[in-house]
Amino acid sequence: MPRDIPTEEKSVRERGTYANDGNDPTVASYLSSLFFVLSVPTLVTAAYAGYWMGLYSESAVVPAFAGLLIGSLAAVFAVMHYRTGR
Repeated sequence: MPRDIPTEEKSVRERGTYANDGNDPTVASYLSSLFFVLSVPTLVTAAYAGYWMGLYSESAVVPAFAGLLIGSLAAVFAVMHYRTGR
């Protein structure tokens, strides 16, 4: 049974920092991070763009944002489902 406790020769941080466990970044992880960072500002802008174009009143901006957010999450999950085959 391997010893999986910190020893005095390496700190907990060193054990985590220099661990080689095969979790290198992939294109999918970069795309996921990009979606996480850019989705909310983009969807807020899109919701306000609908208001500015006169598609709905100002009180409907928050429900429009909620609909866009739910729709984008559903689209991402559909793509993930299709790509992984699960």
